Amino acid sequence: MEIRVDRLRFSYNASPIIDGIDMTVRKGEVLAIVGANGSGKTTLLKNVSGTLTPKTGAVYLDMRRLADLSPAELACCLTVVEQEREVGFDFTVREIVALGRIPHRSRFARENEIDRRSISMAMELADITPFAERSIRTLSGGEKQRVFLAVALAQDPRVLLLDEPTTHLDITHQIQIMEIVRRQAAAGLAVLIAVHDLNLAAQYADRVAILHQGRLVAVGRPEQVLTTASIKKAFSTDVIVGRNPLTNSIYISPIPQKPIKQAALGKLHIVCGGGSGVPVLHALSARFSLSVGVVSLLDSDFQAARHLGARIVMDAPFAPISAEAHEENLEVMRASDGVVVCATPFGPGNLRNLTALLQLEKRIDVYILDPEGIETRDYTGGEATGLIHRLLRSGAVAVNTIDELSRLITAGKTADHISSVPRPGERTDSVAPRAGPHLATAWLRSKTGGP
Repeated sequence: MEIRVDRLRFSYNASPIIDGIDMTVRKGEVLAIVGANGSGKTTLLKNVSGTLTPKTGAVYLDMRRLADLSPAELACCLTVVEQEREVGFDFTVREIVALGRIPHRSRFARENEIDRRSISMAMELADITPFAERSIRTLSGGEKQRVFLAVALAQDPRVLLLDEPTTHLDITHQIQIMEIVRRQAAAGLAVLIAVHDLNLAAQYADRVAILHQGRLVAVGRPEQVLTTASIKKAFSTDVIVGRNPLTNSIYISPIPQKPIKQAALGKLHIVCGGGSGVPVLHALSARFSLSVGVVSLLDSDFQAARHLGARIVMDAPFAPISAEAHEENLEVMRASDGVVVCATPFGPGNLRNLTALLQLEKRIDVYILDPEGIETRDYTGGEATGLIHRLLRSGAVAVNTIDELSRLITAGKTADHISSVPRPGERTDSVAPRAGPHLATAWLRSKTGGP
């Protein structure tokens, strides 16, 4: 059975809630409606189900106007799982699910074998069989939601409408509900579902419709519709859209707001790559003026640095660092108060990011995150490991965690070059004297006897 919505318009007062909706849900597909709260998702579903009557336009089921169907005819082919539903009587779960069979028998008829089979199958699909004899009032919100889905499945519908059925559910049962919905579509149902989770819509829907202020922004396959631009328009939120390598479905990650900037304590250059710089950039961006390099424009570190407003030295992806990018990187390092080397995998392509530190004409503070793990990240035949060890012998500070790095750098920059820096791993209230802008390295050499 196919659903067709034709120029549908609905309003509770002079302002339209749904305005000019044209949409088709085909037999055997899942169409997910997404949109911000108040965009009209529930109102649209109530018009499609016949609960509300549109001001103009019409809804058709297999070319028959919804308004021309009797309540009994409609109940035998279409069912709705609402967002919230209350039961006023102390029924058992099975008694509630059995209500789904009422449209298929006469008023005083008893349950037959077909009814019992449909009820049992619906409870099994919704994973509620273990508490079939429990009172509906004893169930959690998520358990009740699965009961109401079972009621809909017991009805043996050809059209299934669901209004945010994963509300109140944990992740396991969210996936379970969406798998059930997916199987019902594969069995030939037309499924229209309003869902607030964009990732569930992307993974389980054949098509997605974005609703914004009562109008459709776009309708199409998830990868066509769920773009950064359309999500920004509908939700006023910046996101990153990627692709899940296991399922090949797209996924959406919100971009958090930029941290509130405080007075900059200095300039830090971040050597990173492959995502190793993302947590470091977020940890330091509020207190320091940051730069990053050399990174590829396809790297997640590039995306994070751009989002946080850091200066970026970039180069072409999948190629060794060019001479031009290397020289630019050196200039940015020279203008910095310190350099942080993240726990980055090093190969021939990005090894110049380490050699640049040994080419500087002046000493600057260098902090190396997780230097002991360099051998597991070294794809240069030991050359990167040798460079890290050489930097440590020259006075670079070994740091184990990002929290320790943040405390160490902040403590070293907060008293106009006469503050002190803790030993790595030592409390920040137990510090050694500092007499110049680069005494972190000098202090470490004096304590370790290094050159």
